[in-house]
Amino acid sequence: MKLRMLAVAAGFVMLPVIAGAQGTPTDTTKKDTTAMPAPAPEPAPAPAPAPMASMAAKDSSLEARPVPPSDGTTCPWGCPTSKGAAGLTGPQFLALQQELRDRSCGISHVTGRLDASTRTAIRNCAKKLGVANNAAAVLVAMDVGYSAADIPAGGSGDQ
Repeated sequence: MKLRMLAVAAGFVMLPVIAGAQGTPTDTTKKDTTAMPAPAPEPAPAPAPAPMASMAAKDSSLEARPVPPSDGTTCPWGCPTSKGAAGLTGPQFLALQQELRDRSCGISHVTGRLDASTRTAIRNCAKKLGVANNAAAVLVAMDVGYSAADIPAGGSGDQ
C-alpha cells in the first residue's frame, strides 16, 4: 500500500516536468528537428442537412424542444392515444387498459394501442363482467368513473 502511495506521489511530482516538455519551445532561433509539424487547419463545418419530411415523430435526442400548442384534450406530440382507440377518447382508453391490466384480463402492459393482446383482454373481461364484447361496454361495467353518457357518440368500440 505504501509503495502504491509512493508511486502516485512520484507521478504528481513529475507532472510539471512532463507538461513543460510538451509545450512549444520559447527559443525560435534553433530549429527543433524532433518537433512534429503544426496540424493543418480544420476544414469549415459542413452545412446541416435539410430536415426530412418522413422523419419519425419521436426524437430520442436530449435537446430541449419547443412545446407545440395544445387545446388540453389532445397530445401535442402525437401520442398513440391522442385521438383515442376502440371508440373511446385517449384518457378513457388508457383507463380501460389500466383496468384490464389490474384485473388480470390478459394484458400486462399499458401501450395506448388497440393491439391483439388488448382485444383479447377486452373479450376476457367482457365474459367475466357479462357485458357486450366491446371496449365501451367493458369500461362502463368496470365502474371506474365512466358512464355510458361519457362515451363519445358512435363509440361502441366493436371488436
